Amino acid sequence: MSDETTGLIAGLLAVVAALIVYSMIRAAARGQLTKESGFGIVSSPVKKTDATWAAGHEAALPVARKTIVATAVVWVIVLVIGLIIGEDWAGYLGIVPYAVIIVGFVPMVQAANAAAREAAKKSPKKKRKKK
Repeated sequence: MSDETTGLIAGLLAVVAALIVYSMIRAAARGQLTKESGFGIVSSPVKKTDATWAAGHEAALPVARKTIVATAVVWVIVLVIGLIIGEDWAGYLGIVPYAVIIVGFVPMVQAANAAAREAAKKSPKKKRKKK
């Protein structure tokens, strides 16, 4: 197998990574991963309470699903283009699907943070005792 083919096929690992991210977010949304686990979206608004943790991950789930699809589509496109070009540098196109995952994190975290802030507003406030 040539170096360019190996590099392009390595882009398949990006699809696997996107699936892992989705699985982790889904597990957190279902309550299988707690905020103390260290896995999931660990931004301040999301980690505030158990309710914000669940709401944030539920909101991030559709974005994570779209990220998997986008990563897979980009990988197939890059693979076909790279195999048609057949140049030594074409293997570096296998990096492109990883960029899709990284770019996908931005709306994922934004959706999670927005949902967590909304959940924090809806949750009952603890009343402070007067001294």
